[in-house]
Amino acid sequence: MQLAVRVERVRLLLTTMNDPYPTPQGALRPEPGPAAARVVPCETCRRSGWIRQRGGMILCLGCDGSGWRRRERDEPEWDTYLEMPVVEAAALPTMPTSPRREHDDDAYGWERAAISRDRHGSYADLRRQLEWLAAARPERYRLVRAVLVDAEPRRLEERGILELQLGVLTLALRMRTIRVPHWLMEREHANGRRQTIAALAHEGLGAGEIARRLGIPKKVVRRRLKDVKALESMHAGVPIRAT
Repeated sequence: MQLAVRVERVRLLLTTMNDPYPTPQGALRPEPGPAAARVVPCETCRRSGWIRQRGGMILCLGCDGSGWRRRERDEPEWDTYLEMPVVEAAALPTMPTSPRREHDDDAYGWERAAISRDRHGSYADLRRQLEWLAAARPERYRLVRAVLVDAEPRRLEERGILELQLGVLTLALRMRTIRVPHWLMEREHANGRRQTIAALAHEGLGAGEIARRLGIPKKVVRRRLKDVKALESMHAGVPIRAT
């Protein structure tokens, strides 16, 4: 495996080390019942997350493989738990509510997710190498931990950027094998495809030409371009409807 690939995979493992772990929650919980989500079923892949093409299956870019895409304003609201429109879910018969138990059965579902992730990725070895880095090069460890693992907002000078890169490089050289869960690799591939779509759009290509070049549906390209436009407008402080 080339060194650049090893470094990129270590960086991906570092940025996803905390993914399965829960965030602190307040004591108040919402009442049971249908809840409108921000997503709706993806019609491109029919909620499977994959599209069959000549040569095999590819990840659906309309939903990034999740089977659900962002809901448009004029589309009906869906409840992702019941997997049906909110209007239909609200009409379902309900049982009387009972007091919540102190510990729900699924309260530690994140533990199962963490075990599955560690089984498919080299997170255990990475944690050991991070411990070594903390003892051998504390400055680099603190940068790697803060910027990549904990995602703290920091503005680094040239020296700090170099130390961060050297810290990741050191970890990549010390790890014997670097395994990344396949779903993370697919997600990175989808992110790369989105960046390609944005780059082609900035070159002046239309949605139809981009779709033909990449071999994906035109409506998927249009949705991605709309997301890019919304993100750029948000960063510029301009309302989406004003552009």
